[in-house]
Amino acid sequence: MQSVREGPLSLSVVGDCRVNRAELWTTGLSAVRLGRWADLTRWAGSYWAVARHGDRLFVAGDLAGVRGLFAARTPQGVVWGSLASRVAAVIGSGPDLELLAARTVAGPDHWPSRSLYQGVQLIPGGRGLLLEGDRWTTVDVTALHGPTTLAGGAARVGHALREATEGCVSGHTQVGADLSGGLDSSTLALLAAERRPVKAVTYGGPLASREDTAFARRVAQTAAIEHHVCEGGPDTWHFSTRPPAATDEPTLSAAIAGLDAAYLAPVAGMGAHLTGHGGDVVLESSSAAFVDLVVQGEKKEAKAQVTAWARLRDQAPRLLWRQVQEAADLGRGGTVLRAADDLERARFSKAPSLWTWCGPGPAARWLTPHGRSVVAQLLRESAAAWPDPKPGEWDDWAALRLNGAAARQQITLIEPLGVHPVFPFLDNAVVRACLSIPAHERRRPGKYKPLLGLALPDLPRWLTGRRSKGSFGPVLLSGIRAHRPQLQQLIATSPLVQAGLVEGAEVAADLHRTAGGGAAAPWASLQQFLTASMWLNDLPAQRSVLGEAA
Repeated sequence: MQSVREGPLSLSVVGDCRVNRAELWTTGLSAVRLGRWADLTRWAGSYWAVARHGDRLFVAGDLAGVRGLFAARTPQGVVWGSLASRVAAVIGSGPDLELLAARTVAGPDHWPSRSLYQGVQLIPGGRGLLLEGDRWTTVDVTALHGPTTLAGGAARVGHALREATEGCVSGHTQVGADLSGGLDSSTLALLAAERRPVKAVTYGGPLASREDTAFARRVAQTAAIEHHVCEGGPDTWHFSTRPPAATDEPTLSAAIAGLDAAYLAPVAGMGAHLTGHGGDVVLESSSAAFVDLVVQGEKKEAKAQVTAWARLRDQAPRLLWRQVQEAADLGRGGTVLRAADDLERARFSKAPSLWTWCGPGPAARWLTPHGRSVVAQLLRESAAAWPDPKPGEWDDWAALRLNGAAARQQITLIEPLGVHPVFPFLDNAVVRACLSIPAHERRRPGKYKPLLGLALPDLPRWLTGRRSKGSFGPVLLSGIRAHRPQLQQLIATSPLVQAGLVEGAEVAADLHRTAGGGAAAPWASLQQFLTASMWLNDLPAQRSVLGEAA
């Protein structure tokens, strides 16, 4: 933490902020004096900025939301904090089961300013909280460069990523690093190895991707990195071990506590542990880029890209192109309203192959009639609040905030193991450099993360040319099979079921279908529901601790 004060002006930065004290005195206090709040988020790193000018108070976390920020109104005024659960403890509120059900069905991006606690507002990444007396507003602090092209912005991305990695490893004689074999973790391991000795860890074994493990070994050999490969086993399967700590909100990582404990053991006690988390989001974009092109009038280019995408996957371009046109024509408001109507009338359709503004997944079939009505109403409120954003920009920020929230919970889960994760791809400077290149520029037909090779041309071609990546699907499936009775009980006692929002028998049927290896089983939705239920079960004990702390 660094703080400066001059008369009625004060400024503190808390976390990883790569700014010197002289700049805080000059640039920082000048920005506070002039109310240029976005300038306080321009320094590289991931941190909170807290500034005061008389009775004006400004607070912001990082752009990705790894440094969380939450607020609520009380009779005595506004209370804010870095954890939603602690703010909730102050006002005596509980979990918002209706919103949790809606997020499980439709995803979290439709309610970017709501936390999972009643009455507690989330200040999302890219926004700051401004308090002036009794007034409370949020301020846009995104302050992106550009926009620029892929080629035009690549050098800035490379510089920012190198500086972010250097900032994470400086001050340590040796650092840890995830090394999954994918582009993101491999890149950070190679960059870090240029500066410090690196000890890398990989989850291997019979259920892991052999190709991933082979790539990880090659990266380690290339940079003379000390490399440890975990061989897995039943103790590392999903749901085999309870999480070591209660998180602020549900997270998929809660299901892999045993896996984390096993493969991270060799890097316990180090000052920093590099992860590639967030690289997928900032380096490339989703197929929202196709809709983005149509909205910008680049219909011919959009159609060519959709056709190329379809042919690579042996799909019919005409149907996919119709989906893209429909998303562009309806916009977000129209698409979300239609999804709400379909949900309320129990009209379930197969999820589209390409990106959509709102596509309720398989979990929609689990909702009771009451649950469908509740979620439909929440979707209508969302459509009214954000009717017409730009597709690529909306999806970029939604995905970034989702990754930031996951990183925030990951810190809670693995710090008890003596591991201190850092996320260079979610550094403010890296985020700004990447997202200043529009979604349709960062995505190129037939190329995987083209920005990375342009930004860091010295990376090995055999690495940047990789086009595939394994998954943890076999580990998840093994865990579900091994712990099916306990998971069935978890479903039956879930507060979402007890509240009449979800039909437990429907979820249990999909649990059995998944355990049996059914091709159409909704693995992802099931894991999300199970981890949400685990989180709800941990809340009573968590509230007792947080109540005393508050």
